[in-house]
Amino acid sequence: MLKALIDIVFPPMCLLCGERSPEKGFCDGCGGLVEKERIRPPLCIVCGTPFPSAKGVDHACGRCVEEPPSFTSARSAFVFEGKVLEAVHKLKYGGDTALAGPLASLLSAAHLPEGLSMVVPVPLHPARLKERGFNQSLLIARELSRNYGLSLVYDRLKRARDTGQQVGLKAAERKKNVSGAFTLDGGSFFKGRKVLLVDDVTTTGATLNECAKVLKKAGAEVIAITVARAVKL
Repeated sequence: MLKALIDIVFPPMCLLCGERSPEKGFCDGCGGLVEKERIRPPLCIVCGTPFPSAKGVDHACGRCVEEPPSFTSARSAFVFEGKVLEAVHKLKYGGDTALAGPLASLLSAAHLPEGLSMVVPVPLHPARLKERGFNQSLLIARELSRNYGLSLVYDRLKRARDTGQQVGLKAAERKKNVSGAFTLDGGSFFKGRKVLLVDDVTTTGATLNECAKVLKKAGAEVIAITVARAVKL
């Protein structure tokens, strides 16, 4: 009764268009547009990049065969465009932190391997964290940890060097830019653990791979997941 009364006085609104919504998050219209951007097979069984053709089976892409990444697998739920891009930008640059929960709920539909030990967000450099006021990856990771019933470990993987904005950088430039940028506190803590590494968006996978590299060196197995992926189909 109390919830019904609150919904009458303060009806749930869509976090994207502002229209009335059945519940907090996205309205049916925006939710439908978000679903149209979901990544579907066939895709790379390692990095999760979708293949241009809608036919065929999942297999490792050429890049992962030639240069295997440090993570066991990486998956993104959506293509980084349309309503998904709008939602991530509102969270990341607009400070609309209420979007972290709905975005994590969309990610919770992903099929993840068994045996995960913890959720670890990709960290921001302290200077960038101070400027922005929050780490969007941590907010999403916190919701995921609750949804999956996993421990949240956010203070051991650290960005030791401010890599700045990577927008506009090519793949090789991104890889060089983040090389050696991450460190671990108490690396032995991760030995033998299966870690769910969380970020908001992946473009080339350079940041995820660099984080996975230090975690793998400490003895962890890394499964990476992001809300969206920038792809060219």
